[in-house]
This record gives sequence, C-alpha cells and structure tokens, in this order.
Amino acid sequence: MVSWWRRVLPVLAVGALLAGCGGASEQQTVDWANGLCTSYAGFREAAIVGPAAASDVPSQARSLSTYLGTTAAALDKALADLDRLGASPVSGGDQAVTRFRSQLGGYRTAFQQAKSQVDALDLRGSGLADRLKNAVAPVLALQDTTQDPLAGLDPAVTDAAGKAPACQNLSTLGTGATGGR
Repeated sequence: MVSWWRRVLPVLAVGALLAGCGGASEQQTVDWANGLCTSYAGFREAAIVGPAAASDVPSQARSLSTYLGTTAAALDKALADLDRLGASPVSGGDQAVTRFRSQLGGYRTAFQQAKSQVDALDLRGSGLADRLKNAVAPVLALQDTTQDPLAGLDPAVTDAAGKAPACQNLSTLGTGATGGR
C-alpha cells in the first residue's frame, strides 16, 4: 500500500500545481472587470454633472463649453485607463475592451467636436440659443447610438462584470454599463 501512495502522491501534486496555473481565478476576473467598469465610471460621473446653470444664453454657452471640455478630459482618462487595464484574464474580455474603447472614443469625438463648435460661436446677436443647440448636436446624437458594450459577449465577461462593484455601481445609476445620456 505504501508503494501505491508513493506513485500517486507526485501525480496529485503535479495535478494540483497545474490546476493553479491553468487560468485566472474568479477574483482576478472580477478585479479585471472592475477595472473595465471603473474606466467608464469616471466619464459617467463627469457626464452626469451637466453644465452649470446660467441666467443668460452667453453664460450658458460658456458653462456648456466648460462642461464639454471636462467631460472630454474624463473620456481621455477613461481611454488611458483602458490602455492600462492589460490583457483580459477572461474569455471575451479583450473584445469588451475593444467595444468600450470604440464607444468611449466615439463619445470623446462628439464631446470635443461639440466643444469646438460651442467655442466658435459668436455669443452676440439673435438666434444664439438655436446656434447653441446646433453646436451640441454631436453630443445629442449619442442618445440614439448608445449600446451596452457588454451585450452579446462571452458569459464569463458578463458574469465577472455582474460581480464587480464598479459595474454594479453603473447599473444602480439606472442605465447599466452604457452610461447613456
């Protein structure tokens, strides 16, 4: 009986060792998903604030410019955070990063374009309110194009996101991971 254990024990030890090397732990996948959603959350927080109230249209334009610039900067940070996230430890995670990057990049373009257009407005004269609305059209158009970047991905990604606190916080804000406005 002793000789049997001498032969089996090394096999079990190697099996246990290899099992630990085969893939990411659940905590690693949840931590990774948390980083993914954290990158999105910074943009979301900036976007939710909205422009400061102003009593006249020229002041509204200046406030809107500040808001658009702040939100564009938050999008720059979100994209940089995605770059630092690293390779996904979960199947389908890299595809999620690609989707997040694409969506956030589109948002950044829209916010930067709107800011440039608002900044270029002549704040004098009539029709400023209409010109201001036209200037922010790229941001307003986002409402019609926003999609959940996690939709249709490998269940391992959505399971990890469902357990990640930052992803749960996005969901409790009412629009899920998309941050739709």
